[in-house]
Amino acid sequence: MPNDGSSNGFAPTKNETLALRAPEEQFFVEQPIAPGTYVSAVDETLPGADKAPLLFQPFSIKNLTIQNRVVVAPMCQFSSKDGFMGDYHLVHLGQFALGGAGLILIEATAVEARGRISTDDTGIWDDAHIPGIKRVIDFVHGHGGKIGIQLGHAGRKSSLPSFYRKVDPSELWLDEVVGPVGGDRYDQTHHVPRELTLDEIPEVIKAFGAAARRANEAGADTIEIHSAHGYLLHQFLSPVTNKRTDQYGGSLENRARLLLEVIAEVRKNFPAEKPIFVRVSASDNVEHLDYPSWDIEETVQAAKLIRDAGADVLHISSGGNVAEQKIQYAYSYQVPFAERVKKEVPGLTVIAVGVITGGKQAEEILQEGKADLVAVARGFLRNPSFVYNAAKELNVRPRYISQYNMFLAKSPFY
Repeated sequence: MPNDGSSNGFAPTKNETLALRAPEEQFFVEQPIAPGTYVSAVDETLPGADKAPLLFQPFSIKNLTIQNRVVVAPMCQFSSKDGFMGDYHLVHLGQFALGGAGLILIEATAVEARGRISTDDTGIWDDAHIPGIKRVIDFVHGHGGKIGIQLGHAGRKSSLPSFYRKVDPSELWLDEVVGPVGGDRYDQTHHVPRELTLDEIPEVIKAFGAAARRANEAGADTIEIHSAHGYLLHQFLSPVTNKRTDQYGGSLENRARLLLEVIAEVRKNFPAEKPIFVRVSASDNVEHLDYPSWDIEETVQAAKLIRDAGADVLHISSGGNVAEQKIQYAYSYQVPFAERVKKEVPGLTVIAVGVITGGKQAEEILQEGKADLVAVARGFLRNPSFVYNAAKELNVRPRYISQYNMFLAKSPFY
């Protein structure tokens, strides 16, 4: 008698059939309205209750429309093996979809294995990474959310050991730590890089393009190119770390060349109707040192080049490129950088980020025209319901996911 996979050798029972296919099934409850959408004012007698706050008004960039203007900033979790996303990433990122975030950006994901910050970074350098990424994206989409992925290359800040486990030295790639120039490491905890050669630069550019293709196959709504925080593309932008004498060094146009070529390659490999984000550090934060550095003036100039190269959104942070940096942390401390770019570079959507901790603060940034969107990182780690807390601050009754909405929509204890 042929073995058909059933326990008794005969045709499988209904229960056995369900058991055989259950692990492959993904079932999501319909979300007719995206969580985090403005529904109404809680108290309609308060001033301004006749309309939604800007923070809870929809925003569109090309074919991407988000239900509110809160972005979950990319946050490295260093929780992957060989670059693969797993259950941790599903839960970590999925919670923000349940919490009504307008847009979720997946952490810096390496376009080359040698481009990882640490041994445990997420990766997108191989087609084998697509299913794990797609599983997370499908979950977010299944709960009414939108999600993109940040593509990165750590450059001279790569090949760090795991932050959570003991690493065998053979897991590191010390000979493949690269930067604009050789011999100039970030600090004593990092490795000495070698120069990225002219022959290797096209390979890096193509790696970003291939990663964009994989992100699209996984269903990403957008891509963010990581050109901030002292990683490879930022290293090329800054005169502190880029001492090259070829076409990729010297003038701003030359130092920006690699980033612009990456944008062009990503654009070729990502649907034209989907937006491309770029994250930059607006300053190296070393104005106290007596040498040229990357600053807001060059950021404004570069923003025009970035826009003209085909990017749609600029996500503006700062620092991370020079160990001697001095950062004056305060509420909204990076918002003035976003404000400069928004005022001086029309045609770019601008995201402000940096110690934005609540709804009233975020609403003020938008109302004053300093940015189009606000991004929050640690605030979401502290409270995945950041959006719902912001709604409470702003007298907003939001939509919850269907499973929660039936209990919370009319709760007298809101």
